[in-house]
Amino acid sequence: MSQPARNSAPGAGTQAPSTPRAPSYEQLPAAKMRAARGGPEVREISVHLEVVTPILGGGIQTRAVDEVDLIRAATVRGHLRFWWRALYAHRFANAKALYERESQVWGRAATDGGGRSAVEIRIDVAKTGAIDGSDIRLYDSKDGKATPGAYALWPARAEKKTGAVPAPRRLPGTQFRLTVKVAGSAADEAEVKNALRAWILFGGLGGRTRRGLGSLRVIEDPSSWLPSKATRDAIKVLFGCDVLASPVNAPGDTPWLGGAALQVGTAGADAMQAWMTALDWLKEFRQGTDGRPGDRAREPGTGKPPPQRPSISNWPEGDKVRRLSLPKEGLQWAHDPRHNGTPAWPRTGFGLPIIGQFQQQSRIARPGWKKGDKKPKNLYWDELSSSHPNYGTEPAGFELRWRSPKRDRPGEFEEHDRLASPLIVKALPLADGTFVPCALWLNRAYPAGEVILRDVDNSQAPFDQLVAPGDTPQFSALKNKQSLRQAFLDWLQARYHTTVVAP
Repeated sequence: MSQPARNSAPGAGTQAPSTPRAPSYEQLPAAKMRAARGGPEVREISVHLEVVTPILGGGIQTRAVDEVDLIRAATVRGHLRFWWRALYAHRFANAKALYERESQVWGRAATDGGGRSAVEIRIDVAKTGAIDGSDIRLYDSKDGKATPGAYALWPARAEKKTGAVPAPRRLPGTQFRLTVKVAGSAADEAEVKNALRAWILFGGLGGRTRRGLGSLRVIEDPSSWLPSKATRDAIKVLFGCDVLASPVNAPGDTPWLGGAALQVGTAGADAMQAWMTALDWLKEFRQGTDGRPGDRAREPGTGKPPPQRPSISNWPEGDKVRRLSLPKEGLQWAHDPRHNGTPAWPRTGFGLPIIGQFQQQSRIARPGWKKGDKKPKNLYWDELSSSHPNYGTEPAGFELRWRSPKRDRPGEFEEHDRLASPLIVKALPLADGTFVPCALWLNRAYPAGEVILRDVDNSQAPFDQLVAPGDTPQFSALKNKQSLRQAFLDWLQARYHTTVVAP
C-alpha cells in the first residue's frame, strides 16, 4: 500500500518551535552560600544573647577586662569546641577517631591536607555591662555585706602580700548577636547547633564559668535554644536525643554530658539569685557551718552573734597537712588532729590546684586582757601567748596538685598544677525567661596519677579517696560513699530537696 506523499514545503504541516522564556526570580532555586567554588554549602546560625551574671577575665590579659574586644570569637570557639566534645566524644572508639572528626568540624594545625575549620564565628556587640573595680568582700561584717557571688569571685580580690589591686569584673547586661557559619553538611550544622545549645545552657563567658560566671540567656526565639522546663524530657526534645543518657563505653579524660548527673532547684525570674543559690550549695558542702555536729563541713565560730570566722574544718585535709608537718619551735598544734596520718585529699575532686593558708595569728587572749584593751603588736603578742598553756601554732601555706608517671622513665613522675572541676554550678536558663539553680557533674574519669602535697614526701594519695584507711570521717556526708560525686549529690538532694534530672 502506497504511503501518502509528504509535503516538503518549508513549514507546511508543522508548528514553529516556541522561544524559551527565562524563569522569573521567584522561580529560581534558593541561592546556596559556598566558601569556595564546588565546596560544601555554608549554613548560617544566629542567636541573640545576654550575659546575666558577672564576667571575670576572658581577655588577652590576666586579671583584666578587655574594653576593645569585649567578646573574643576565638574564646567562643573554644567553648563551643569543648561542648561539642562533651556531646559527641563518647561516640568514637578511640582518640584517633575523635581527633579526625573534631578536626573535620573545628579545624587543626595546618598540614599537607589542610587544617581549616568548617566553622566561622562573628560577634556583634549591641550593649555592654558596666565595669566594677571594687574589692571582693568574702564575708558579712560590720563594714558591709559580702559581695554577691564572692565564693566564685574570690580570685578577683586584692592581694596585700603581692600588692595586686582588685581585678575588675563586667556586670550583667552585655548583649550581643552570635553568628556561626558552618561550611558542611546538615549533620555538621546540627552538631554545631547542639554544641551552641549546650554552651548556652551549661557554660558561659570569661573565667570560672564552672562556678556560674558569665552565664547567658537567649533574647530572641528562646524556644529554639532553651528547654521549656528543667526536665530530662524537655532537654531531650531540645537536642533531638537524650544527651544525658549513659554511654555503653567507660569515660576517659574528656568530660561527657552522656552519663552526667544533673540536679536543679526551683525556677525563678532572677538569674543572679538562681546563680547564688547554686553557688551556696557548693560553699555549704565545702565550708558550711550549719547543722548538727558531724553533719556540717566546718565548726562555727564562737562569740556573740553574728559568729566570728568559722572554726575547725571537718574535712581531713587540714589535719593531714598537720600530720605531715612539724610544729615550729617544738610547740603543739593549735588543736590536736582528729584524722590519722595516712594521706587523703577528698576535696581535690572539685578541681586542682588547692592552695590554702592556716590562721597564723594567735587568738589566745593574754591573761587579764579585757575586750577594749589595746592589743600588743603581733610579735609581742605571740611571745606572751606562747607561755599560755593552750597556745599552739599552725603549718605554713600549702598546695595540693597531682602527678602522673612518665611514660619513658619508669619510677619517675611529672607534676601538674591544674585539673578542671567536673562540677558546674550555675543559673540554667529556660525558654519562659526563668532560671533554675543547677548542679551538673560531668561524666569524666580521673587521670592516671595521684594527688600530692607539693614539696612534701610521702604525701601521695589516690584520686577520689574520701576516707583514709583506718580513719574516721568527721563529716557525715563522706561516710560510706564511693566517690565525691556520690557524696555531694546525695547530700545535696537530702539537704535541699533538689529535683534529680539525671541519672
